Amino acid sequence: MTYSTGSTIIDDDYNIFATGNAAGTGDDTVANINTIWGSTGDGAYYNYNYGQTSTVSPVSAGNTITATQWATLLTRMTSIANHQGTSITAISNPSTGDTISAYAALSSNITSIYNNRLNAAGNGTDLTTNGTTQTTSTWDVSAVAEQTFTFADFDSARYFFNSGGQIRLSYSLTGGSDAKSLEWADLLTKTGTIVICGFSNSHVVNGETLVGTTKIGGSGTHTIFGSGGFLSGISTTYTQLFQQYADSAPYTANYINISLKQNQASTPNTWTIKTSLIDDAADTIAPDGSGSGDALDVVDGTLTMTAIIRPPSTTYISNTWGTPTMSAASWVLSS
Repeated sequence: MTYSTGSTIIDDDYNIFATGNAAGTGDDTVANINTIWGSTGDGAYYNYNYGQTSTVSPVSAGNTITATQWATLLTRMTSIANHQGTSITAISNPSTGDTISAYAALSSNITSIYNNRLNAAGNGTDLTTNGTTQTTSTWDVSAVAEQTFTFADFDSARYFFNSGGQIRLSYSLTGGSDAKSLEWADLLTKTGTIVICGFSNSHVVNGETLVGTTKIGGSGTHTIFGSGGFLSGISTTYTQLFQQYADSAPYTANYINISLKQNQASTPNTWTIKTSLIDDAADTIAPDGSGSGDALDVVDGTLTMTAIIRPPSTTYISNTWGTPTMSAASWVLSS
């Protein structure tokens, strides 16, 4: 690139900043505005885009770059940085008639927002319809819940996750009356909040560092299998994402497992999350409380799964992902 102080600013320079190549046809491998702001992105680059329609238009060969065109590019850059919370060097928009010199910070600014493309400074308003799944029935072998999350199409899903969207799951058991129930309550509290994003890339959303699957809060020892998210390494059969075991004897064989599958073989628009509470510990309490082990000690109380769809913020970008939904779920209990 010839773009530097003292050199003539040519259309090739502008087009590279705007689209990634001098021809203006786009190159996702090069840091540029449109790869982040717009809707393009194939193969390895489909997780680079916010789906915005007001992309920066390239300049035809031999044409002068106007103050308005520079202002459009700089405005898009600033909007992206603000959405991400990326610190860049401020560049004032030029006015008609100004003599425009090379912006010394422009290249590094664009590189910064390109590298931070999955970051987001804030969130939108949580979607909670069908998010609470409860049962007060007793169980002692397993409790399983499956919940499906639906987007208008695959692009809507990737714009959602690229822009900072996430699915959040948390669990609780309250009102249990025996030792087994109390240990399940302890395990579900220690599970914290499980956040599932789109991709395995480490990124920061509203101050939380996230990968494909992340545990927020809670305590104890857990396992995250790989770092898969909705759009990363998931197939039409369940992929295990998270597991945590109880930590108090005699119930240390009990565990929570969270898995994810996509429901279409290619370009999916629906995914299902399966939560399995597996009670593999030996039963120890008889109905009379004698501890003889000749009968089941059951899990009682109110078992709750809370799912939240947390969309991206629309302070600096437009909603290009629509309104994703989640199905009503129910606990399937085995005794």
